[in-house]
Amino acid sequence: MDVYISELEASGMSLIIHKEGRVVFRSSSKGLLPHLEAIRGLGREALRGTVVADKIVGRAAALLMLYSLPSEVHAGVITVGGRRLLEEGGVRVFYAEEVEAVKVKDGRIYCPFEGMVQGISDPEEAYKAIEARMGRL
Repeated sequence: MDVYISELEASGMSLIIHKEGRVVFRSSSKGLLPHLEAIRGLGREALRGTVVADKIVGRAAALLMLYSLPSEVHAGVITVGGRRLLEEGGVRVFYAEEVEAVKVKDGRIYCPFEGMVQGISDPEEAYKAIEARMGRL
């Protein structure tokens, strides 16, 4: 198994970010919050060239990652759309499982953030929209 995904699973974290061989960020928060925490806490430029390990990567998470320009993404689960966005953005992608869509816990309802970013392809626009939505929650 992928070393970054293994580390993620063993740690109980939902997101771990490495830069130059060391962990620079980790979070056990759920959903997109860890990505926003990393961007807010470290800044977009500090995240450039990082290796990101994330439990679940859909389009919304992929757009947030593209906003901060990692070099690699390692995902436990990734959606087809999330993988395509990252690869088209020049990010190397590794994953354990690929699925069609991110669903909420009941398995039937799609994640609201996935629906929100459907018409968005610009990472900065997605970041602003997600931040605005998170502020209203």
